[in-house]
Amino acid sequence: MIGHRRFALSVLAAMLGVSACAGNDPAPSPAPDLRPVIDDAPYWCEFISQESFRRVTGDTRAYTDRKAGPWKNDGGCLIEGGDKGDPVGVWWSRIDNSAERLELSHENWDETKPTPLPPDLGEGFAAYAGNDMLGGRPYFVISRFSCGGEKPWIGIDLKRVAKGRDAIKDLTDLMRVAQKRYGDLHRCTPSPT
Repeated sequence: MIGHRRFALSVLAAMLGVSACAGNDPAPSPAPDLRPVIDDAPYWCEFISQESFRRVTGDTRAYTDRKAGPWKNDGGCLIEGGDKGDPVGVWWSRIDNSAERLELSHENWDETKPTPLPPDLGEGFAAYAGNDMLGGRPYFVISRFSCGGEKPWIGIDLKRVAKGRDAIKDLTDLMRVAQKRYGDLHRCTPSPT
């Protein structure tokens, strides 16, 4: 009888020890993908490389894009399909007054202390709002540039950037790809304003 009791107690102690050890070891989180933003098909919203989106956000779920507007001249597009809102919005125009659009964006984002874009991307900035701006997409980049005698603008906003990545650099690199894509689609060469 005492042997059975000791055996039962030792089994119970072993089980408790195993579960205690298992409870103390948190599951390792996957390492962030720190590879750079690339210009590689396929694209969402014509301007966002799906592979770069996955690298920047760490989000590998399936999405679709939904475009609005005449698209030849201007439009908006949301990447949608997740259960937690739309992770990316892309807005652009070649017919709006791009100087006014940039000024309005500054009014909305200047309190976040935006980072100016490099001169080769024209006029614009990248910013992180740190709150629930733009429908839960607090990462934002906008650029006004020249292409084929026109002065279009492109704006991109993201829901998240993966931990360990440089959000401002990623936004800047996403804009670089978007401008190149704009040039490919409109048969012009993007340049500063």
